Amino acid sequence: MKIIYSHLKTFLPNLNVTPQKLRDDITMIGHFTNFYEEIEGEIVFDLDIKINRGDCLGYYGLARDLSVLYNIPLIIPETNLNSSNNNLPITVTSPDVTRVMCVKISNLKVSPSPDWLVKFTKIHGVNSVNNIVDLTNYIMFMYGIPNHAFDATICGDHIIWETNNNKTKEFTTLDGTVLKLSSQNLVISNPSEVLSTDLVGGKKSGTYDNTTDIIIEVAIYNRVRIRLDSKELKTITEASTRLEKDLDPETIPLAFNELASQIIKLSGGHINSKTYDYYPNPISVPTIKYDFNSASQISGINISADFVKKTLTNLGCVIARNNNNSDEAISLVTPPPIRKDITIPEDLSEEIIRFYGYNNIPTNQPVTYKKTNNITPKILYLIEKTKDELVSQGYDEVITWPLIETPVDPKTVIRTENSINAEVIYLRQSLIPSLKNQLDQYSRYKLPNPKFFEIGKIYYQENGKYIEKYALGTYDGQEFKETILDDLVETLHATSLPYIPKVINNSAIELTSQIITLDANVNFTSPQDPLKLIEKYSAKINKNILWSMEITDIFENKYTFRVNYYNCDDKTAKKIHLSTFNLT
Repeated sequence: MKIIYSHLKTFLPNLNVTPQKLRDDITMIGHFTNFYEEIEGEIVFDLDIKINRGDCLGYYGLARDLSVLYNIPLIIPETNLNSSNNNLPITVTSPDVTRVMCVKISNLKVSPSPDWLVKFTKIHGVNSVNNIVDLTNYIMFMYGIPNHAFDATICGDHIIWETNNNKTKEFTTLDGTVLKLSSQNLVISNPSEVLSTDLVGGKKSGTYDNTTDIIIEVAIYNRVRIRLDSKELKTITEASTRLEKDLDPETIPLAFNELASQIIKLSGGHINSKTYDYYPNPISVPTIKYDFNSASQISGINISADFVKKTLTNLGCVIARNNNNSDEAISLVTPPPIRKDITIPEDLSEEIIRFYGYNNIPTNQPVTYKKTNNITPKILYLIEKTKDELVSQGYDEVITWPLIETPVDPKTVIRTENSINAEVIYLRQSLIPSLKNQLDQYSRYKLPNPKFFEIGKIYYQENGKYIEKYALGTYDGQEFKETILDDLVETLHATSLPYIPKVINNSAIELTSQIITLDANVNFTSPQDPLKLIEKYSAKINKNILWSMEITDIFENKYTFRVNYYNCDDKTAKKIHLSTFNLT
């Protein structure tokens, strides 16, 4: 997005920094600035705006950030609009309209834009049309909210926001492009025809040299609808780029009043209707319980409570005392409606650290390490160890598609909805079909003696519940060797092979029973022999239940055991585990 330095001062008249410093500071607060250059006597910055900062797709949102950074006032241009008692017969029936404001302006004169406005639109990559059209683009870039001006003589006063519902099959845009509309598209129409889509205007929605009366509108829609319409109609515009973001409906009055004021200023017209404001569901802003010490804890430096409070206040946050908590550092913070990206305490901490300055955080501080809890599911360690063993025996790992064409057991199969391939709609109940498909591919390439395995999930229904388990499948092109599983069991410190559900053609094996992994921390008074400990505790567990046991950690006289149980449910495994290691 391009920003003109002089127009940024519309909101920040006290801004007085060099272009180079402004470039660096904008980048430091998170809006990466590619470069700045001089175009027709104007300093122009090129910014990359993050996808969650739709508010900064206009000068106003960026100015809010810079106001906090430089601690200078944010000035909203004053507008003084006359009123009228004439009603404007606007109708909104589409649920995809978040907010829309309209007013009629009469007796205006359409003319070429002044030089400053022509230069502004040109720098932003938009062709100058006339003073009315150029001002609608100007307001879109300044406030980040798209808008439009309809010729009231052509369109009439009764403008309708509605779902197309097959009212119009084809629509011709201002530039002559023909769009095929669906029944779900959001359109703006009058009682007889569609005037505009939510993305682009039509031939009868423009303003021309002989236009004298217009209806201006500033609106925000359901961004999901915008995204769907943009994709369906293959239309991407400056308007759609903004409307598909989570824009702030509370900013609409600012943009609306400035648009009306500028049009009257440049065209000589006057307000000829009441302001129509459709806003059925005002937004609800979350209140966040926030600890003023959080930013310091995250950054590792001391950020004063005064700086935290000042920053949040300058951002537009409302801070209230949390009467339910005796800790004075904890407050209730309500972010401004325009900041849709602030929803959790971590977002507030990010804002504080951002304006404190990432460059002010020392890089030479000693690092304090804190051991965090291991949240990796224990079954994954067993899977990795199994993979390593099979690879060491010459097997290649394959990963196959979990969808299949023909189920193994139609009674327990799970059927998917909206499969990407209509021919494969079932989740696999076994790895064997997948391995056979893989073998077919090897055969086509005439690879000799293929050996491969897969560890993946299988899926089925049981008693009305969806169940998924990990399974191991192997294939050996040579004569099947019974020692494959024996070697695997021995490597995993399992006492026996308790269950082999399937053996296919003496060369493919699948293990599907559930494995339950539990840890135990045992303290001893003196150092122990790990092998003897494993023998001791393994002997206490039925060999038909014990899959494997190992010691994963030794610290002084504390030993951590990891035990994998097989062919039993969670409750049974835990009971045996507690009894084996005398845990309470």
